[in-house]
Amino acid sequence: MFYFDVLFTTSHLFIGFAAALIVGLSKTAIPGGGLLATPLFAMLVSGRLISGITLPVLIVADVFAVRWYGKHRRSEVLRPLVLPVVIGFGAGALFFAVVGSGGRLLNALIAVIVLLMVALQSWRLISASEPVESTPAVAAAVGTTGGFTTFVANAAGPVINTYFSGLGLSKMDLIGTSAMFYLTVNVAKVPVYVLLGWLTDGGSFFTFESLRFNLVLVPAVLVGLFAGRWLLPRIPQRVFSISVLVLAAVAAVRLLLS
Repeated sequence: MFYFDVLFTTSHLFIGFAAALIVGLSKTAIPGGGLLATPLFAMLVSGRLISGITLPVLIVADVFAVRWYGKHRRSEVLRPLVLPVVIGFGAGALFFAVVGSGGRLLNALIAVIVLLMVALQSWRLISASEPVESTPAVAAAVGTTGGFTTFVANAAGPVINTYFSGLGLSKMDLIGTSAMFYLTVNVAKVPVYVLLGWLTDGGSFFTFESLRFNLVLVPAVLVGLFAGRWLLPRIPQRVFSISVLVLAAVAAVRLLLS
């Protein structure tokens, strides 16, 4: 498994740029697509470094997404998720402390949850069901699952976006609401990752080399962000909703097969 040398090879840069471009697009046009970047980063590093190398790329993209679309956020949708997400964070930290770097079981668990939510929302879309209001139980389940999956694998996108889509959020509201959610949780992960790297077995989440590689990827993130910003107003609402579900399902299957 590759751990970054002083000079990055062409293949490493190509893979990294592709992943960063996908992250940028996912934040401004195609929610859920960002999970496709995780398998690409996993081609370069292993264990905790997969989460660690992905996180700075996500935060850069989140800052721009909030700056552009934050005014569309639906705060009343986010408030019921706060406490469940904190609980999910705690479960994720405990997972890393006990298990170490994670493994195939985690990928399978995330994939099954995502596929179940995609199936439910697909049925609603096909049957033209009206958007439903969230209940405390649903918000608790989604928030806890989203908090756990984002902490251990940066993989909350399909869970959270499918939930927002089921509430009937427009594409602008979904982008703005999810942007605020992800920026908040991703920034909150940084100090916890650092502490876990210091205090538990399993290695560090961040290294000097990985952070330097993140800096090299910033231009690719920006290209993806601006491309997505151009694309979003041109995507019909139904196409947007279907793309969220399709990408979530593809990412879930990819996790199962990884």
